[in-house]
Amino acid sequence: MKLEATSIWFGIIVLFGGLGLFLYGMFLMSEGLQLAAGDRLRRMLEGLTRNRIRGVLVGTGVTALIQSSSATTVMLVGLVNAGLMKFSQSVAVIFGANIGTTVTGQIVAFNVKTLSFPCIGLGLLFFLLGNKRVVKYTGQVLLGFGILFLGIELMKGGLAPLSKSGTFEGWLVKYGGNWFLGLLLGIIITSLVQSSSATTGIVIAMGAAGVLSVNGADPLRIAIPIILGCNIGTCITAMIASMGASFPAKRVAFAHYLFNISGTVLFLPFLSLLPKVTLRISELFGAGPDNIARQISCFHTFFNLSMTLIWLPFANQFIWLVKNIKRGEEPVVERDPLFLDPRIFHNPALALEMARKEITRMGRITMEMLQTSVGYLKKMERGGKRQLLEMESIVDGLAHSIIEYLSKLSQEPLTDEQSERLVGYMHAVNDIERIGDHAENIMYLAMNKAEDGMPFTDTAVQEMEEILGTVFEMYQGIIDAFEGENPEEARRYQSLEHLVDEMASRFRRNHLDRLNRGECDGSAGVIFLDTLSNLERVGDLANNVGHVTTGALEKL
Repeated sequence: MKLEATSIWFGIIVLFGGLGLFLYGMFLMSEGLQLAAGDRLRRMLEGLTRNRIRGVLVGTGVTALIQSSSATTVMLVGLVNAGLMKFSQSVAVIFGANIGTTVTGQIVAFNVKTLSFPCIGLGLLFFLLGNKRVVKYTGQVLLGFGILFLGIELMKGGLAPLSKSGTFEGWLVKYGGNWFLGLLLGIIITSLVQSSSATTGIVIAMGAAGVLSVNGADPLRIAIPIILGCNIGTCITAMIASMGASFPAKRVAFAHYLFNISGTVLFLPFLSLLPKVTLRISELFGAGPDNIARQISCFHTFFNLSMTLIWLPFANQFIWLVKNIKRGEEPVVERDPLFLDPRIFHNPALALEMARKEITRMGRITMEMLQTSVGYLKKMERGGKRQLLEMESIVDGLAHSIIEYLSKLSQEPLTDEQSERLVGYMHAVNDIERIGDHAENIMYLAMNKAEDGMPFTDTAVQEMEEILGTVFEMYQGIIDAFEGENPEEARRYQSLEHLVDEMASRFRRNHLDRLNRGECDGSAGVIFLDTLSNLERVGDLANNVGHVTTGALEKL
């Protein structure tokens, strides 16, 4: 009995080690594929989802590549949150993502232990010696595959003692047929590891090790409820990602939940028939009656494929259902220019007026970015980084569109005043875009401050509030003056630039004095000084925007 207990505990330790390797292998593989592809996966999701059939195929393909429906859904949350995709477009991709995630289970179900070491060796060689990005990240993908396979083999080995355990046999006989416990177990494990592929891998490993078949138990009757539960548990990642996101993005996460919960509710009444159906399907794909691992992976694919085929013809009704359960207004995120119209190039005065409106809009977005990023110095919000980076993406896109618009307008016959105004606008666009970059810098400083738990002293907080108030007043005033073509107002707010410089210099000296007296943490001090430098630079750039109003525009 003592020997049995020791063997079981050792098996559990090996199981956890194998699970760790499995998850780490999945992470390496997923990261390598995303890095190798760059933004192409994101652009694929963004551009190829207007047709629902194509959306399902894209969702399946992307998820099969990155081996995670959660990662695909998180990308969808980001795209919808940024306004790059409508919620209605994301639904078909969610359907496809649930099919794509079953690819991992299909790979795991095959006997791939002979591939693990060659993949690890070859992958490490590519990763260490590869000079090109694609070669290096391809090596990371192979390394991830190898570690994933090795993890599966370890899990199988760790589970083997359980198949010979009388204690486990008694437990399985008593509780193995309880579908509710199986469903709950699948939800809990997947919610903890945040990967349905990991849970499916464990169940497949249990089946391959003979653990589910002890005492003549029907392995599929035990495995199927766990697989159904893991499809619900995998939604937790997207739900976490949607916290702090826009309302349509929250609907994406909820749609993922609804898809999997509706499937579970639909399949539960047929639990007694599902093992027989699964056996017939497995036979069609060449899996024998003793190949439990392949049978479990086939059921996982059958479940997600069936639910996609059931819901796809009723996608509009599915969208209606989500919107009626998750009620609320959908804010419109305008990424594209609102005022630029090439058709009015024949009227340069009007074209320049529209450009001024778009630049003003761009300035107000960067003002919001600045206020948001410094707010994170007090409290870093969940999803704050994603939110600010999406705003930065909007600003970069607007800057590119405005510069392109003004470049084309410069080819039209312009007066000297109009040419000078156009050049000034180009400078203003560049300066405003750089202010957005400084807001991003401050966000990263706030992240470091929050992650390392480095508080500012009370004096530093007061000084930061003082310079922030002046910078905000200056930049807001200059943007208002630019919008209203008011050179007098622009000069008044430009005068604050010297005050910002004086504050930054004085507060640096004060900080060094506090540091010498041992009143503040050195690491927090570095963040304080870097934030001051970024704010001082924002003042300089805002002053440059003011020169456009007081210089070029004053002559009009």
